[in-house]
Amino acid sequence: MYLRNSGLSFLAIFLFYLVFALLNQELFMSNRFILAVLVFTGLFLIGWAIMLPSIYKNPKELMVSIIFLYTIQMLLFMVFAAAMTYSNSELQVVIDVLCMFLPLNVLNVFCIIHTLKSTLT
Repeated sequence: MYLRNSGLSFLAIFLFYLVFALLNQELFMSNRFILAVLVFTGLFLIGWAIMLPSIYKNPKELMVSIIFLYTIQMLLFMVFAAAMTYSNSELQVVIDVLCMFLPLNVLNVFCIIHTLKSTLT
């Protein structure tokens, strides 16, 4: 259930960004779009890699995994933002990733709550 819900939230955010990029042809044809999608996909897949083992091993003890998930994802995003700033690259990529990453975190909280409710009942 967590896989389906988090996958759908990732897909919805990605499609929303894709539509936005298609409306702005300069963004769609640039490396900024590809880099933002790659970083966003990487953050999402790291989230799955952290949460899946804990869901399948013992779903009643997900709190440690949830804290670990958000700590690792935020640290990776900060490392990405620092690397982009240090290399004097286009900072608009950081804003694009942030605009996709924050809704993903909010939707991920709802997915985790839904998973916890279904495993506890």
